[in-house]
Amino acid sequence: MLLAVPFAAAPATASTEPLDRVALREVLRHQAAAAGTGVIRLPLERSAAGAERGSAAAAQGELARISGVSRRTAVLVGVRRHSQLRGVAATLRRLGVRTESFATIGVIAASAPSGAALAAALRHDGRVAYAERDRPLRIAADPLDQIDPDTGIKFTWFYDDVRAAEALLAAGGGSSRTVAVIDTGLDVNHPEFAGQVARTFDTATRGTSVTDTVGHGTFVSGLIAALDGNGIGGKGVAGATRLIAVRASLDGGFTASDLIRGIDFSIRAGADVLNMSLAGEGFSSSAARALETAFFNDVLPVAASGNRALDGNPVEFPAAVVGGSRGAQGIGLSVAATKPNGGVAAFSTHNRFVSLAAPGAASAGCEFGVLSTLPANSPTEWDDPRSCSRVLSQAGARFAYGEGTSFSAPITSGVAALVWQVEPRLASEQVAGVLTRTARQTLGSGAWNEFTGAGIVDGAAATALARTFDVTDPRARARARRRPGNRVRVAVSRSPDRTEPGRELAGGVRYSLLVSRDGGNDFSALVGRRPRPFSVTVRLRGRRANVLVATACDRNGNCGVRRLGRFRR
Repeated sequence: MLLAVPFAAAPATASTEPLDRVALREVLRHQAAAAGTGVIRLPLERSAAGAERGSAAAAQGELARISGVSRRTAVLVGVRRHSQLRGVAATLRRLGVRTESFATIGVIAASAPSGAALAAALRHDGRVAYAERDRPLRIAADPLDQIDPDTGIKFTWFYDDVRAAEALLAAGGGSSRTVAVIDTGLDVNHPEFAGQVARTFDTATRGTSVTDTVGHGTFVSGLIAALDGNGIGGKGVAGATRLIAVRASLDGGFTASDLIRGIDFSIRAGADVLNMSLAGEGFSSSAARALETAFFNDVLPVAASGNRALDGNPVEFPAAVVGGSRGAQGIGLSVAATKPNGGVAAFSTHNRFVSLAAPGAASAGCEFGVLSTLPANSPTEWDDPRSCSRVLSQAGARFAYGEGTSFSAPITSGVAALVWQVEPRLASEQVAGVLTRTARQTLGSGAWNEFTGAGIVDGAAATALARTFDVTDPRARARARRRPGNRVRVAVSRSPDRTEPGRELAGGVRYSLLVSRDGGNDFSALVGRRPRPFSVTVRLRGRRANVLVATACDRNGNCGVRRLGRFRR
């Protein structure tokens, strides 16, 4: 089942040094806590939000394509500063453009009568970081706890393969963390989801009806949270873990703005894990902004790596945005698909962004794969005569087999929720780090590779590591003294790492100095990731207060934060 999303193209990737990003997030979290605010906005000043680092030529090329559209066209416009969002939206409305603002990421969804007029208005506007087309997107693709006579393995083999039972035991049967599934909706009346749905949201109507006429969202959700022990059928890896069901499509097609709207809702609704079982070529700066905002709000994005290894094996998004390069830490996880024998699925997209793998394919053929829930209504994709996936009925409910990295991602998302339950103090990227550190490698020497990443998710090993993972931050030590000539002298002192009894000691403390030139709204790094204490003289700039903050972060990303004061010229 091919799950593909053709994102708007742009030759850029969202990348920032992991510890710099973590340090900045901790500073912003402290600021938000002090101000009593909720969702953290994406810091746009930080390297132009990191996401839109493409060349000026590429940006002009995208504007040229927008300019060539004479009919009504949908465009996503990113501003350079949050303070410019309202002004740019007003400019667009004066052109007769319908607008919707995503304040947390500094993006405007614009529906213009003419692409040519819109491009002309934006081309020389210094407030605009980029404009990109809002292209149509598409998805890619108990009694049953026994041996399937047609395969010779258990219907729920994937559950055992990631050692979900041991992880559930360690987590007490489920997680208080919530997993958001942005997909085609959910059959909320399916008996496997009784009491499992926390919120529902439809990106088109902004309502709560999420009836799933495609089946894909219900299938994905079942791999996470289908109830076990109710005498009905399948079981999800995360047990008693609640879902936020976001319907972004009625027929398998949706837009980048729908994806952004779903991410924004999920963050505001309190999601901890964001499951995206979709993949496609091209890059969307606006979607990358939304995903980085998830990171800054301590939400873990998990994405399918893609299903096009046999079709040129292109790099696919959003997985390439969230996965780190060659096993390095990213803002989330890119998940490949494996077979019951641990081998990689032939269709599973492989590249330097793959983080790890999880079950998602049959030993051979397309009739089988992993088993999950289907909506009661038909037809779904599984009922299409062209589908070779096997459909089963049990106790009045429907189930089916399916293949795809789309189904590897939710297995990973479910185990991530259990890891977080075992150690609630973990940050989102630390949950990802626990999963990659404990993954079971089935290819090669045990090191990272582009096919299975760090290896197959191992719930038992991951929850065990979570109990001993160092979650204690070093105490940041620094002082700042005013000097003549609008200068401040900052001295950052050594901060020994520390931990709790019985836990590992991460070590590797790195020191940073961050500054806000606008009174504490947006921060950027003045000095980043130094292995030793340092002293530096800072020149004050701008009309507003300069806020200085020192951080000390260990190898696990635990960051101590020390606010050094507000200084004016």
